[in-house]
Amino acid sequence: MTKGTILQDLKRARRSGKPVRVSREIDGADRLDAYVVGIGRKWVLLHTISDELHLDGHSAVRLRDITCATRAGWKGASMTHRALALRGECVQAPAGVDLDSTAGLIETLTEAFPLLAVYIEKIDPHVCYIGRARGITRRKRLRLQEIGPAADWARTYSTNKTADITRFDVGGGYLDALHAVGGTPPER
Repeated sequence: MTKGTILQDLKRARRSGKPVRVSREIDGADRLDAYVVGIGRKWVLLHTISDELHLDGHSAVRLRDITCATRAGWKGASMTHRALALRGECVQAPAGVDLDSTAGLIETLTEAFPLLAVYIEKIDPHVCYIGRARGITRRKRLRLQEIGPAADWARTYSTNKTADITRFDVGGGYLDALHAVGGTPPER
């Protein structure tokens, strides 16, 4: 599928208000069942659907990595949409998220959410780093103050090249629970 066709499919999905299955060209990367809530020059924002068929946070994925965004091949799309509507779950887009640049995306997501999950799936599709963004270095590396699975905050920052980042997750049950238990990160 060409990038122009994929972009048209994403725009159509956003206008229709129906969920899609998003596949990406990254080996081992998760496929995402979601509603398209924003499209920028570099990033696409999705309101994701959990395996339990609830809306569960947002994912931003690089537009260039998407190979398919369609309801075709996802037999449960219609039922999922109806189940969410019956439960009164409403698709939402966080206001003011910059999807045109990676630096802008990081800044606006950090303003809107207490934690970011950062994925570098082309390097390791099975790992994500969770924490509070602490800016971008001159060498275009995201500084992240990480929070561990026991909700304990690191005192130092980890860094990843922004060019290696393939996905960000914000909100959702797990990240909200980590923040509730871990609280605000300590200042260095």
